[in-house]
Amino acid sequence: MPQVYAVITADMVNSTRYPTEKTGIWLKELQRILQQDPRLDWTILPEIYRGDSFQGVLSTPQQALLAAILGRVFLKMQQEGKVDLDLRVAIGIGTIEQLTNRAGTSDGTAFRLSGKLADNLKGRKSRIGIATQPIQPLWSPLLDLLEVLVQSWTRAQSEIIFGLLQNKTLTQMSEELGISQPAASQRAQAANWWALEGLLNQFPKLLFQRDHNHD
Repeated sequence: MPQVYAVITADMVNSTRYPTEKTGIWLKELQRILQQDPRLDWTILPEIYRGDSFQGVLSTPQQALLAAILGRVFLKMQQEGKVDLDLRVAIGIGTIEQLTNRAGTSDGTAFRLSGKLADNLKGRKSRIGIATQPIQPLWSPLLDLLEVLVQSWTRAQSEIIFGLLQNKTLTQMSEELGISQPAASQRAQAANWWALEGLLNQFPKLLFQRDHNHD
């Protein structure tokens, strides 16, 4: 059975509304966070292009949704004022026929799915998309519901979610943020962390079910 990858193509939302120096710093920091997360097995490390976008390849597609949400939450934490700062993430899952050490010189089904989806996402309300062959109708409503959840997070809630996504405890987060543990717990509850955690836990099984049914 051929190796299946996840190609992640992401671009910042409203990057032009912020100084280029700031967006560049944020994107490089996000790149570092994604590269150093031990759960994310990168075949091609996330590479920044056009100044406000990046692309990378995961050899573990089961972790693609985690990477996408980590990226979005990190940028929501940087938001200043009422100018929306976010990330659009197109996840293409499939084989790669031409694999090099750079995304720009590689090619294959997963790249084409991710690239086409990245163009289509600009006209959608959901900012995370998943493209597979064959098309899985389940992803669209599932990601629409996820979008409602992510869009509801305040900056304070995003800080808690970001820490929990990195497997930090509420005690650690309360110490880092200088708030009480009950306050940290209250933020996690208000952000509906339980729902996100459940989805992330089930996501690998959903992908396996797709492969099992169609291979």
